[in-house]
Amino acid sequence: MDVKEETWFKAAVMTHPEEKSAVLHFYVQDFRAGSGPGATVYVVAESSISATSPTDFGEIHVTDDLITTRPEVNSEVIGKVQGTTISADFLVSGETMYLNFYFTAGEYAGSTLTMLGRNEIMNEEREMPIVGGTGFFRLARGYALSRTYSYDVERRYAVMEYTLYVSYVGKFDVELKRSPAT
Repeated sequence: MDVKEETWFKAAVMTHPEEKSAVLHFYVQDFRAGSGPGATVYVVAESSISATSPTDFGEIHVTDDLITTRPEVNSEVIGKVQGTTISADFLVSGETMYLNFYFTAGEYAGSTLTMLGRNEIMNEEREMPIVGGTGFFRLARGYALSRTYSYDVERRYAVMEYTLYVSYVGKFDVELKRSPAT
């Protein structure tokens, strides 16, 4: 984790008196269709030019990847990444991503964070917005930094590293002030 990045984040977004922040760091295990029986990403639609496009323009993938605490595939599972990605650039490998990080273990179990935005895959580091959340992360906002930790071309298997900088109010962190009934 980058201390400078975390310092900037906290100074920039902490505006609500009950607002809290979290920095989450984890790995995503991504097995593309064709990688074997354990595939977690499948093409569900293509455009008429996807097959001949150098960027697979128009391909839509659906994803159900595991979130782990370490880059190794057999490390502790703390959730799933579920959603869709669309190859949406004619010139570079750029995806539009609609993903939910669903946490199934640990202090965030049962909560989600929603990320959507552009992911230019060949960039060393990519930044995408966090636009909402549920449970522990109600009223979440922030951003995700992602990078490819490793990629095995033959196995069609990628490990993605994510650091999420999130501010949120939380499920029960704000006491409701109600006016007396008249």
